[in-house]
Parts: sequence; structure tokens; C-alpha cells
Amino acid sequence: MLDNMIFDLYLIRHGESEANACPDKMGQKADVKLTATGKHQAELLRQHFLARNYTFDYIYSSPYDRTVATARIIFEDSPIIYAPELVEYDAGDWTDHSRSATINDDIRLKMGYQNMGFRPPNGESMNMVERRVSKWLDEEILYNKDKLEYLYGLDKPLEIAAVSHGMTIKSVLHYVMGFDKSFLWKVDIGNTSVTKISYGNNGWRLRFINNTSHLE
Repeated sequence: MLDNMIFDLYLIRHGESEANACPDKMGQKADVKLTATGKHQAELLRQHFLARNYTFDYIYSSPYDRTVATARIIFEDSPIIYAPELVEYDAGDWTDHSRSATINDDIRLKMGYQNMGFRPPNGESMNMVERRVSKWLDEEILYNKDKLEYLYGLDKPLEIAAVSHGMTIKSVLHYVMGFDKSFLWKVDIGNTSVTKISYGNNGWRLRFINNTSHLE
């Protein structure tokens, strides 16, 4: 009998959004849509998974429009579980503001001092994002008795996909890998990139990060 969960978790960022196409704009509201490029990126990932016979036992998505649209393209009619814990960080009062006009030298210094504890006015810090997404990971997957019972009938790890957002995916990586906080600002999580982490008898393993080979 299995003593703990054994699973692969594929963390997928949504396709290019209308806000991604304007990189100076901070924050992205829930109703921001995919661009034509973003839809094409999701279609390329769908074809990538099909060509390699990827199958998933569970598929999760942030409920924001751009992630739902991405998940629907990639996974078509497969059942999708919507998880509000997977949404992007909340930029608060800075949402839709110009990054270059808002973040002056004083704010940049404060962000450096506080790191993941820095919080935009009425928004979320990265610590807050990590707290909600790690709670989801623990309760929904890692220590979920129903999923462990489902796993008993399989001869392979559970295969789980989660369509989310760049900073949220980075927060998951920080939680499970325990790397230095500065890593969050030194790694790219591209649109429709796939990051794979696994859990088994030897704990967490990072298999690959920011894989965008399907776009080449």
C-alpha cells in the first residue's frame, strides 16, 4: 500500500494576454483576454501534448478568462477544475498603472529590502500568493486522501496539469524547492511554458522549467 502521494504536476502559464502585449502595464484583471498569438500558443501546446500521448488524471485552472481560454484550447472537452487559489497576484491600486511611471527609485529600494514581503497598495505580496497556492497544493493534492485512494488503482504516478500565471507558478516553485527568494526575479516563465515538478518517496523533484519547445 502507498504511504504517500506519487504524482507529476505540470504547471502551465496561460497564453499571451492583451495585457502581456503591453508590458509596461501592471496587473491583469480577471477579464483580460488572450490575444490571437496567445490562442495560437495554446493550440501549439495542445498539438505537442497530443503528439506525445500526454494524458492527465486531473486538470486545474485559475478561473480568470485568459487561463480558462488557454485550458479549453489545450484540453478541449476534458473536465477542468477551477481553483481560485491559482490566480495571479493582485496588484491592488497599481492595476493598469504604468510600471515605468509608478516604480520610482524609492519604491524600487523598498521592493529590494522587503523582497517577497513587498505589497503593492491594497494588493498582494508574493508571500501572500505563496501562502494561498501552497495551501491549495497541500490540501487538494499532496495530502488529499481521495486522490491517494484513486492512486491505489494505478500503476503509475498521478498526472496533474494546472493552468495558472507567471508569478503564481514561481511561488509554487519557491514553496516546493526552497531556493533563495531572489530566484523569483531571475527566471522566466513564458506564455504557455510548461514546468514539471514531481513528488514521490524521495520528496520533491524539479524535472524541467519554462519549457517552450512547442513554440519553436
